[in-house]
Amino acid sequence: MGFELGRLKTGTPPRLKKSTIDWDALPEQLGDEAPTPFSDLTDRAASFPSLQQIGCRQTSTTAAINDLIRANIHRAPMFSGQIASIGPRYCPSIEDKVVRFAERDSHGVFLEPESLRDDWVYCNGISTSLPADVQDQIVRLMPGCEKAHIYRYGYAVEYDMVRPHQIHATGHTRLVEGLFLAGQINGTSGYEEAAAQGLVAGINAAHRALGRPEFILGRDQAYIGVLMDDLVTKTPVEPYRMFTSRAEHRLLLRADNAPDRLTPLAVQLGLLDSSSRGERRRQVFAERRAQAAQLSAAIDASRINGQQLSQIIRGSTLELMDLKRALGQGGFAASLATITESVWETVFADRRYEPYLVRQHAEIKRQAELEHRRLPEVIDYRSLPHLRAEARQALAKFRPRTFGQAGRLEGMTPADLTLLSVLVARLTRPDAGGGAAGAASPREPMPVS
Repeated sequence: MGFELGRLKTGTPPRLKKSTIDWDALPEQLGDEAPTPFSDLTDRAASFPSLQQIGCRQTSTTAAINDLIRANIHRAPMFSGQIASIGPRYCPSIEDKVVRFAERDSHGVFLEPESLRDDWVYCNGISTSLPADVQDQIVRLMPGCEKAHIYRYGYAVEYDMVRPHQIHATGHTRLVEGLFLAGQINGTSGYEEAAAQGLVAGINAAHRALGRPEFILGRDQAYIGVLMDDLVTKTPVEPYRMFTSRAEHRLLLRADNAPDRLTPLAVQLGLLDSSSRGERRRQVFAERRAQAAQLSAAIDASRINGQQLSQIIRGSTLELMDLKRALGQGGFAASLATITESVWETVFADRRYEPYLVRQHAEIKRQAELEHRRLPEVIDYRSLPHLRAEARQALAKFRPRTFGQAGRLEGMTPADLTLLSVLVARLTRPDAGGGAAGAASPREPMPVS
């Protein structure tokens, strides 16, 4: 179809038989004492988590294993030249770690049971593509695994991807009308990143079929918005993984306030159907908003030793339990008895970081004009005068939809963006006769504020 392709690499570790591991002799690694559910529909006070929680164990590689890997490094596809692509930076193979961190004598390995139904154990930390005979030795040189049976050996794969400057932030391809791409094909790592793209592409494919406007999440609305924007403004040289550090507005994008950010969008998009679960989601959200307003009002009305609680909460000494205790002593215990734990956590965070949140909202407002100011879809960037060659190349390659996206392109400077604004204004003047900008009138993005 004419897409520019790239190649990326991923890998996996060996799987072991649990009963052949000296399990009880290894240090235990447990999950959270009080796990947090993903959904507000889950009642934490009930039987959560409903499944039996299984602990992991920890072992490690050794100096002998490192020597073994170095002696066989020429047999690893990544180092023999058989695989030339780059793998994910943040979960490298064990042979990659031995080479990159030569000063280390050992690397941690987590032994993770895969299921409640079988005895397969995932060796998190020794992803590898080394031959089976080398993997046998690596595993059996790890403490506690001297007699371990390997159910499945680790392996690496190299796969095609479509360089994502060829898609819009909706997942819609620039080359083929009606074709949407989502997942590792766009150069991300798997799991959450792939699922996020599937959600965005699915919504927009449905909107296209129904004749509705496109839906684009902003970088200040969701990590999905950061992910999609990064994909269409940067060239991935390794499988892209979403980190909080990639989001400039991460104080707004907290896990605890996800229902507040995203439930109204779900309602607006029609993603909450009329089933009992959809109605329950609406009801829980309405209750959440009412509880948050009630709790915030109680904070505003409370004082400790003559000082407003709303000011004290911004300090570093008052913790959530202190807040609950102070409001209880202030006579609000009965009225706040039904407030859910998730609402307590969100309101506490909002009030503690309020000055910083106000600052971030002001910055977002300042940037909004650039984020929503559309660039003509038909424009020959390579012919624009005065722009630096690097800026022209970046604009022609990525073809940003807005000035905000243009400002985030690799190779663009603030000076380039200012000049671009002047040039586009000239090209789109009524007396310019259409010029290089043509008469394109792209569809406006769906409002999501």
